[in-house]
Amino acid sequence: MKKHISKLIIGIPIVLLLIALALSNREHKTYALSEGFNSYLKPIPSDYETALIANTEVNDSIFFPSTLEDFAIRKLLIFKTFPDENEVKTDFTIELYPTNKALLKDNKAFLTFEIVNDAVLFNHKKKTYGVFKLPLPLIDIEKLVIKNKIKRKIDKPWESVLLSPFKPLDELKTLSNVKQNDIEKKPTLFTSLFTKQLKKYEIKYLPSYLEANNNKVSRFYESIDDFMLTNKASLVKITRPKGFWNKFNKKDKTLLKQIEFTGERSKEAEALFDKYLNEDLAFELVFDIDKLALYNALKPIFSEDCPAAAYFIFNEGNGVLEPFHTTSNCPKEKTLTYLKASEIKDQNYLQVYASAVDEVSQIDLKATLIKDNIEFKNEMALINNKDPKHVFDFDLIRANQRALSKSLNPSTALKSELISIDKNRMILSVFNTSNYAIDILELSHKNKKTITKLNPGIQIASNVKDTIVINLPRSFENLFVSKKKKVVGFILPRHIYELNMKYRISGVNKTYASSIIPYQKMDEVDDDLFRTPAYINNHKNIVVDDGKKEISFSKDSVVVSAPLVIQKNYTFKLKPGTIVNIIEGGKIISHAPLRFIGTAENPIKVYSSDQRGQGLLVLSEQRQSTLKHVVFDQLRNPTHGSWGVTGAVTFYESPVDLEFVAVKNNKCEDALNIVRAKFTMNQVAISNTQSDAFDGDFVKGTISNCQFDYLGNDAIDVSGSDLIIRNVIISNAGDKGLSAGENSKMTIDTVEISNSEIAVAGKDLSVVDAKNLKISNTKLGFTAFQKKPEFGPSKITVNGILMTGIETKYLIESSSSLFVDNQKIETTQNVKDRMYGVEFGRSSAETRNTPQ
Repeated sequence: MKKHISKLIIGIPIVLLLIALALSNREHKTYALSEGFNSYLKPIPSDYETALIANTEVNDSIFFPSTLEDFAIRKLLIFKTFPDENEVKTDFTIELYPTNKALLKDNKAFLTFEIVNDAVLFNHKKKTYGVFKLPLPLIDIEKLVIKNKIKRKIDKPWESVLLSPFKPLDELKTLSNVKQNDIEKKPTLFTSLFTKQLKKYEIKYLPSYLEANNNKVSRFYESIDDFMLTNKASLVKITRPKGFWNKFNKKDKTLLKQIEFTGERSKEAEALFDKYLNEDLAFELVFDIDKLALYNALKPIFSEDCPAAAYFIFNEGNGVLEPFHTTSNCPKEKTLTYLKASEIKDQNYLQVYASAVDEVSQIDLKATLIKDNIEFKNEMALINNKDPKHVFDFDLIRANQRALSKSLNPSTALKSELISIDKNRMILSVFNTSNYAIDILELSHKNKKTITKLNPGIQIASNVKDTIVINLPRSFENLFVSKKKKVVGFILPRHIYELNMKYRISGVNKTYASSIIPYQKMDEVDDDLFRTPAYINNHKNIVVDDGKKEISFSKDSVVVSAPLVIQKNYTFKLKPGTIVNIIEGGKIISHAPLRFIGTAENPIKVYSSDQRGQGLLVLSEQRQSTLKHVVFDQLRNPTHGSWGVTGAVTFYESPVDLEFVAVKNNKCEDALNIVRAKFTMNQVAISNTQSDAFDGDFVKGTISNCQFDYLGNDAIDVSGSDLIIRNVIISNAGDKGLSAGENSKMTIDTVEISNSEIAVAGKDLSVVDAKNLKISNTKLGFTAFQKKPEFGPSKITVNGILMTGIETKYLIESSSSLFVDNQKIETTQNVKDRMYGVEFGRSSAETRNTPQ
């Protein structure tokens, strides 16, 4: 009895303590939530704000729905205030009960729609909202029933009902009666908006209309023959447009076989092609380049870029050919992921085309949709009353406009490499990687101060490499000051990355800046490493087992002295004890996943005896690789001609599990590089690296029980990634032990960092959550800041830390934050300017350009 009483007496304080801790944690969680408000998110769109305000049942703790209707645009919106990671990924089922029961099939009571995309985050009145959206059909609706999908046991069911969410529609009217010769097509939703833009730019097109019957709605186009007769038009028809422009660019006379000429002025139209092919007639004297550029820029926005044939109409006034839009073979509206390079390579046309792309990407198409366009709304209602799942989504049009805009804003349109420099001049190799011509305007310092303007600017055609000479002013050397050494003057490895070439896309006013990198001469190669048969499975000891779909070596010890490409649809397998010696610039490129399984007694070894072997690149297209008891030693990064990767061992979009793997003595930027893939690393050791040990870009993975030692730069450096790090030891890192950048999430538990420059760094919207850290003999403990203007500040939270021998414990930028054991650390200004070898850390340029 006394034992029970004593247990009770002891137990009560413990229970009370646990309750207090729980309440404390709950309060801290709420505080962190409000602290987590991200001012760098975009403000909520005005129409979403209207829908939010219209909802009278706003509740921050649960989802809440609303609708918006703007002319022909209808959306269901689902809001969640301060959503956590799981809530952002919630899926929903929507039951739509139509007023017209004839739209229902198979005795169903409702139409089913789904939301499976993540919420988009916005800010509004100091709150962060996750917003899910679903475009809705233009039909009369009795009610919407919205339910969340239960994915986990802890998920709570949620349901909401919206009654009569929209006003009743006006009576539908068929627009016309079918004529005998008209062309019937399945309707797409953007046709009317497209032709409205064509009319605005005076580009001719076939008139069309919708016709509804009991079963379907069709779009009918006026016949081409009737159009020609009515308008007395002369047409040029390209029967097979695919490949036509390639022949046109090359002045291949066989292109005439793909052209049909009709109409009274057909001889004049035919003469244009004859003069172009035989008398070098300029492109703009054959085609109206302004209208052709606008037409080609508009088509992808409205998913009208897949014609069965291409048509041009002869303009009697100016004697050139204009585009003439007839019908489209595109089966439905589509999202444009990127804008393909123009098939027309004439430089004057490309400049006008760039300007046209810039113009149409900025058109306010919503205003066009609403203004005097009752016909369009009626068309959408007609289509939806026969096919309610074919929903008009205006956001798709805006996404396509953004894709066009993105094509004019490439991240690296100009690649600039330094060949040589002295006090008087700089010689650069410049390569235009974009689909447009570019104008190089000036040399600048840190993208702020103009060093030399190029007058006139230098134009570089698309996909062209050239060498340019820039004369330097006397003041050039004074721009470069070493704060540590207190000297003035340009030092190549250190200051080259402070220089920029400013340029613009020809035809567009916006300017961009390209960094300059040291020149690396590449051997000229005429072959394609990935497709040349001489490289595919080309080794005297390669064994291909078609039955097991495996590729391996027949010997335990092999030398690879030339490129070896392992084909896909197999598994590349090495058995315990295999030794692969890569020499003389040899490399292994595997399109197959790896199964390198060694043992503790007989590990697999991949190394370079002459230190010229170029390592391993895996491109397995999301097929899983497994490596166990493998050693990589003395390898460089694979390069071939004008391409290359940064890692001695690289997995690109290729998931991998690494266990008991060692990477050491690499002679390149990254020892191990994983890009856009999931991975695990357990008992991995990386040592003696030239620069970074592990570099991950857009990865998700776990690093546990690993060791990193004697590193030129960072031990673990990730961007756009989600990482869990447990039981890791890092020592002698030349720059950062742990570095999270570009919206990364890093969860750390039980890590020791010693004898390094910087222990933990958070940059550019990254979130670092750490516990149980030991940091010793390190120059800087923690830093958090914004490095790139397109991102925002970073946040670090640490619980349980032991620091000894730290020169500076914290360097936190004012907009970023660091919490150590629930205490907010004081912030400072201009953190970025003090990093990267100025006061703390080491510039990557210093290690990447270190002779090896």
